[in-house]
Amino acid sequence: MAEATKAAGAVNVLARWCALRDVSELRRETLCTEAGLADGVADLFVLFGGGVTGTVETLAAAMRAGVARRYAIVGGRGHATYWLDGAIKQLREGIDLLPEPGVVSEAEMLDALLLARHGLHADLLETRSTNCGNNIAYLLDLLEGEGDVPASVILCQDAVMQRRMDVTWRRQVMDRPAFASTHVINWPAYEAELADAEGGLAWRKAPEGIWPMEKYLQLLLGEVARLTDDEAGYGPCGRDFVVHVDVPAEVQAAAATLRAACGEAGRAPDERFG
Repeated sequence: MAEATKAAGAVNVLARWCALRDVSELRRETLCTEAGLADGVADLFVLFGGGVTGTVETLAAAMRAGVARRYAIVGGRGHATYWLDGAIKQLREGIDLLPEPGVVSEAEMLDALLLARHGLHADLLETRSTNCGNNIAYLLDLLEGEGDVPASVILCQDAVMQRRMDVTWRRQVMDRPAFASTHVINWPAYEAELADAEGGLAWRKAPEGIWPMEKYLQLLLGEVARLTDDEAGYGPCGRDFVVHVDVPAEVQAAAATLRAACGEAGRAPDERFG
């Protein structure tokens, strides 16, 4: 029981750090007072695809709250699509509007779910990207093609990958001067928290379609490895995909605790998708 409690605590430390959050609530009043948006409305809200269907609920809530002028969903088919395909396949049994999984992009599947559940559509879909890097690159291509450089953008990603999405954006706009002054606000698509239960790990808080437990632990450890700025990481000292990140000692210790407790090494990059 003590080991499970220790492991759950370590996971929650990693989860909170990865889920970079710039405002306390996704409301116009909060965006005005905490993010400095004059009218509490961003130019663009972007939901990035992934394997967790519950992220659609966050997008729907954002649209109903009117926190942006336009809404986009970004995501082709990558390492997470397998999980989303499986979830959509199950949901299709009760929702006729959903597309056949295994064929269309994450963005198209999530937009169809948004329509089926909430009667809403995103304004923009980016359907080519396969990883965090070209999630940003192809989004910027799409915006450049429209001649639209947003003054402010809310980035909404799977909570595990929110911090990496932020520093990926910051690295890529170094080569895209037109976007360098865009005000970025991070809002992770969900909150997840673990507790120990009968000597194991269980969800205390999680969205619909959350990752299987083993996958979730692998993803968290993989993010710490990627964001550690050494020769094996994604920062300037490694593959130069993201700007430099300081990994706090508390996070490093939590990762070591989790590896020791669960033997999880983290997800290795999939060479097909990055």
